[in-house]
Amino acid sequence: MDSRNDTRKQTVVLVPLMLSALVFSVVWSGRISEGSFQTDGERLTYALRWGPVRAGTATLESLGRAEVHGRQALHFLSAIQTDSFAAVIYSVKDTLEGFTDLAMSRTLLYRKNQEEGGELNHAEVVFDTEKNTATYCKTGHRCRTPIPIRSDTLDPVSCIFWFRSFSLGGVSETRIHVSDGRTAVWVAVRVVSREQITTPAGTFATLKVEATVERSRGILMRDQTTKLLVWFTDNQERLPVMAQGELVLGPFIAELIEISRPGARPTRTS
Repeated sequence: MDSRNDTRKQTVVLVPLMLSALVFSVVWSGRISEGSFQTDGERLTYALRWGPVRAGTATLESLGRAEVHGRQALHFLSAIQTDSFAAVIYSVKDTLEGFTDLAMSRTLLYRKNQEEGGELNHAEVVFDTEKNTATYCKTGHRCRTPIPIRSDTLDPVSCIFWFRSFSLGGVSETRIHVSDGRTAVWVAVRVVSREQITTPAGTFATLKVEATVERSRGILMRDQTTKLLVWFTDNQERLPVMAQGELVLGPFIAELIEISRPGARPTRTS
């Protein structure tokens, strides 16, 4: 394969990282709000673009309670799929799942089911709450050596819902530990401004949040600090309506296009 084909393939391979960028950017330090918005059964859908070209869609879902190794847990899911145009170059169909304790104070289990370019990659990451380690096990391979984590470490999917269940409490900047089982990174987060943002799902009053992902090799494919921007609605729901940043091959954007909740008709505009 020539270098031009390699570049096109790498561009589409990075499509799943757009959602990773979104979920790695949504962490905050605060207290649980008694009136916090309940997300169980909610499904958010995003259009993913690389520059001006739409490359695929992503979803975030809150699936309620589950059981992990005999413990009650909260179950969260994200999915990414390339559109037909991008799939011609490189097909992507990934599902990522996070399971936390009921307080959303730490991750118990993280799963990846990836279908990329005709290759399958199924992996499970167990977060040991006694030893404070994360062990990455890919189906058909030996488990990797456990890596050390903090007692409050979250996975890339669960941290977005953790943020939405907490009040800001006047805090303007903080850091949190996030791991996908292969590496663990610090994410520094701060509110930059308040802005009105329009996406295909509507117009929203938002908080513009800047996240700095430190030592991001293995997650965002860069061996350096990476900065990302995410816009959340400035209300109790704290909806992430847009994210943007720049990865290896250029700028990306994720825009909210649909909100679906139990007992209500989906909210969507084309």
